[in-house]
Order: sequence, then C-alpha cells, then structure tokens
Amino acid sequence: SITESLSEETSYILNLLLPDVTANEWRSVTWVPVAAKIAARLSAKVFLGEPLCRNEEWLTLSITYTADGFQAARTLRRWPPFLRRLVHAVSPEFGQLQRKIVDARRIIEPEVAQRKRARRDELRAGGKPHKPADAIEWMDEHAKDEPYDITLAQMALAFAAIHTTSGMITSLLWELTANPAFIDDLRKEIVDVIAEDGGWKKTSLYKMRLLDSCMKEAQRMHVIGAFSMTRRVTAPVILSDGTHLAAGTHVAIPTWHMKDPDFYGPDAARFDGRRFLDRREQPGSEHRWQFVTTSPEHLGFGHGQHACPGRFFASNEIKIAMAHLLLKYDWKFEGEPPLKSLRDSEWMPDPEAKIWVRKREPEIEL
Repeated sequence: SITESLSEETSYILNLLLPDVTANEWRSVTWVPVAAKIAARLSAKVFLGEPLCRNEEWLTLSITYTADGFQAARTLRRWPPFLRRLVHAVSPEFGQLQRKIVDARRIIEPEVAQRKRARRDELRAGGKPHKPADAIEWMDEHAKDEPYDITLAQMALAFAAIHTTSGMITSLLWELTANPAFIDDLRKEIVDVIAEDGGWKKTSLYKMRLLDSCMKEAQRMHVIGAFSMTRRVTAPVILSDGTHLAAGTHVAIPTWHMKDPDFYGPDAARFDGRRFLDRREQPGSEHRWQFVTTSPEHLGFGHGQHACPGRFFASNEIKIAMAHLLLKYDWKFEGEPPLKSLRDSEWMPDPEAKIWVRKREPEIEL
C-alpha cells in the first residue's frame, strides 16, 4: 500500500538525514532544512516513484525551485501589473527558474520515455504492463492521450507540496516540543493503532484522532499567512451588508479570527492538542473538525470550491512522518521555542532555528 510504502521511505529518509543522532547524547539540529528534505522526499515517492524519488539532483532542484518561486512571486508583487511582464523578462530570478525547468526535463523525461518503452514491450509480449502507484502513471491515465507537459506538472506538484508540508511538520514539532505533555498520549495512540491493524493500513491514519487534532491545532496556531482566500473580483458584486465591490478589487480573509476567543474560548491563544478531538466527540461533529475539513472558522486549507485539493495527501504524509519522529526520537528546546516572522503577509519559520534531538527505542516497529 502507499501508506506502508511511505512509512518505509520515512525510515530511510530519517536514517539518511539524521545519521549522527544517537541515544547516548542530545544533538542540535537546524530543523527547517531537514523538514524541507523530508517533505520533498516523501512527496517525490508518490509523485515520481522510484528511482527518481531518491535522485539527489531532483530533490535539491524541487526544494530550491519552490523557494525561488516564492521569492520570484514576491518580486513581482512589488511592481504594478502593467510592468510585471517587463520585470519577468529582465529579472535574473525568473531566468534561474527557467534553468531549473530545463534541468528538471533532463531528469524526468528520460524516465517517462523508459516507462513508455517498457509498457510497449510488455504489451507486444502479451503481458500486462506494470503500473507504478505514482503521479506519473495517474497523470498519464487521466490525460487519455491528450498532450500535457509532465515536467511542468511535476514542478507544480512539488511547488504546492514541499513548502506547505514542511511548514506544517515544523509547526507541529515546535508545538509538541514546547508542550510535551501531549507526546506520551500521541505515542500510545500510534502504537495502539498500528498494533491493532497489524501494521500500516489505509485506515490506520484515520484512527489517529489525537494526532489529527494536534495537527489541526498546530495549523490554527501557525497559519501560513496573515490572509487566506485571496481573490480578485471579476464582476461587480454587492455583499449581504451592502458593501459594493467593483470588478478588479482584491479581497482576502484575515486569519486572525482563527484565534478568536469568542469562538475558541478564553484559551484561544494557547496550544491545546485535544481541542478538536473534544469537538469531534460532540454529537454531529465527528467529521466537522478533522484536519482536512474546512470551515469558515478554520481556514488552514482555505474553504469552499477552491479549498486545497492536496490536503488529504498532505494529512497522510504528515501523520506518517510524525509517527516516526515521535516514536524514534526525543525532542527538546534550549530556551524559548523559535519564533516566526511575517514576510510579505506570510509567516515564515526561522531557517536557522535549532532543536535538540536524541534517539529512543520505538515501542513498535514502524
């Protein structure tokens, strides 16, 4: 299954990224780059499959393309719309992005061509073609022979997945390290679920309800930006309170209300990993407060027709990563937890922030 495959890949990734961490002593780790590499590698496992998911050039390219893409977007936003084509043409940032796309084609297209040759040969031999469970195959199947750019599609997937997933893993690990009272209960839940299921099953992740609640709470406490659901009005509209929005108006929903004490209670500014687990236990609210469920009160993934379509995969990826991080390692801060800074309306973790880690013996084999 994809779940089991991702768990196996997580074991490989952590052994690769944290090779010097032992049970004998605490080690200081600059965490944000590690989280980005975890997200990039797990995403590549599903998006590209083997062997490309372990191609170091692709992994580095996918991470830097994401970071460079956000920086290029910030550059464009500083200029009025009528000048942006010119800025795009002369800015070195955009030339760098184009070179990364050329490099990505050199990596991805030979693998796609090889798969097509293998499929053709298997059909000629009267066999059933092998179809890896990855996005290359899914895209090819859904394209139904219509032309599309597989490289740009993969770059878009990486752009959407790496930054957000690594940020979520970082936010959750920060909060749990700062609030360690939740960690033992999370470990017990993970162990109990995997033992009950006899290993990783598709349903195992759904059963990790406390972990799901902690994820949603960390997302509430660490929103990606100061605004959500940024849109441009395409035709004049009058809102229910009589406010008139002209065509071309830019609108957005501020995210401050995700810490609104009127809705979340007097402890709204404090991390409570059980907050959404308790809400799910109320009659009729079983599904309303899951991590992947959107609502006007929780805009972590947006809301409505254009809510983040990748949130279901991200949820699974984060749960698997956190299961390994919590069962195989202990975590602590030296001093206060790292702060985030607001940059062009986006909350960014400190890329130099340190966390201390040491190995522990997991209660169950993952």
